[in-house]
Amino acid sequence: MDPLIAESEKLIKEKMSREGLSEEFISDFISKTQEVRNGETGIVKWEEVGDLDPNKDEISLEKIESEYPGDPKFLKELVVIKLNGGLGTSMGLSGPKSLIEIKDGMSFLEVVCRQVEYIRQKYNLEVPLILMDSFSTQDESQEELKKIKFSQNYPTSFLQHKVPRLVVPELKPLEISKGNSEEWCPPGHGDIWFTLLETGLLDRLLENGYKVAFVSNGDNLGATVHPGILEYILKENLDFCMEMTPKTLADKKGGAIFRRVVGGEKKNLQLLETAQVPSDHMHEFEGLGKFRTFSTNNLWIRLDVLKEKLLEGSFKLSLIVNPKKVEGKEVLQLETAMGSAIQNFSNTKGLIIPRDRFAPVKKCEDYLVRRSDAYSLNPDFSVTMSEERKKAGLGELVISLDETYYKKVRDFTDRIQAIPSLVRCTSLKVEGDILFDKKVILEGDVILVNPGPGQRKLSELGVDRISNDSLRFRFT
Repeated sequence: MDPLIAESEKLIKEKMSREGLSEEFISDFISKTQEVRNGETGIVKWEEVGDLDPNKDEISLEKIESEYPGDPKFLKELVVIKLNGGLGTSMGLSGPKSLIEIKDGMSFLEVVCRQVEYIRQKYNLEVPLILMDSFSTQDESQEELKKIKFSQNYPTSFLQHKVPRLVVPELKPLEISKGNSEEWCPPGHGDIWFTLLETGLLDRLLENGYKVAFVSNGDNLGATVHPGILEYILKENLDFCMEMTPKTLADKKGGAIFRRVVGGEKKNLQLLETAQVPSDHMHEFEGLGKFRTFSTNNLWIRLDVLKEKLLEGSFKLSLIVNPKKVEGKEVLQLETAMGSAIQNFSNTKGLIIPRDRFAPVKKCEDYLVRRSDAYSLNPDFSVTMSEERKKAGLGELVISLDETYYKKVRDFTDRIQAIPSLVRCTSLKVEGDILFDKKVILEGDVILVNPGPGQRKLSELGVDRISNDSLRFRFT
């Protein structure tokens, strides 16, 4: 082995060992660095990206509900796992995103807990809720669970691994200063499968009769337990199902599944993430032709088959090579996505679901939509588009907030003190520094512009309702 490569791998192993990471996990990470050295970029071969067969590869939730009523007896075989490792750095947060308020004074995490408690009370059985936390979210999230008095007979959390950022081109671990957290990054949510096995949690669940895990993002409050889907999976003996929803032009970056084709022969289903798309095919990936649906990251997986595949030693996740810059240094983050596990299973399906089961919050624009009356907190504690909005035939609300003033949650809450009514709004664009100091009703396409250097108040407009399409208000 090249002495420089040997030195890099030695430094990686020493750094990860000092943090108490297992030998198996360290070995797996080093194998990923070897893939990168050998030219692996994570970019797919476009000629292998085949089309889905709607009759074999997909099934609609409507069809499932017509044939599988959702016998509650199957719920005793279900565990719910939520990804809770995110800090919401894109929204200017330094703590868990799941702890900010979303509806009726409740945090994301409290809403998720109430969703599970609703199922428990309705069917009189314990469906465990387990969080996959990161080293940045676990302590604060556990405090929140204590505060809202959520408890169960299973651990409420397991800890996602962390991996070192690698300096380009040597792929040595990044060193900034002793104990600096910037030297580390999460390995992507694909880490979930290996960690479930390594912690012993997978074995414990299987020993207690749990057969299926429903896994979803902690910020997606539309992703609730669906007994019909569970019954369908168990009766049809499926290994892995991914919930997909019809794509719109607002969903350019969503991952999609495809049927891999090699030499004209159809292979397994695979997940295609944005970072894996060749640049000259990005227009095709982002369009509405070849990829009609995208992944919501709501996944259903058979735990016994997962264990079997992991122990075979050939379990594969697609590598995502994510370039970053940290303190002026070019680094790589090596990540995997949990949905890419679909390639390891033979009995798989894409479940075509309505948009109601996909209501994530990735930026402050999403946050405003979910906080507003355009979305409702339902009796089962799901957060979905309001009935009034649906009856009006309105789709997903498109919002653009001036990043200078609204990108960070703290700036957002300082300026939007009164959440506007958006139930009949189709689009909202805010330019400049505007204080939402009174509740107003916004309808149709609304543009609010403050061209001046100072902050202006919405109350200065002297109106309670703005309902003209493409109406541009200028503060004078």
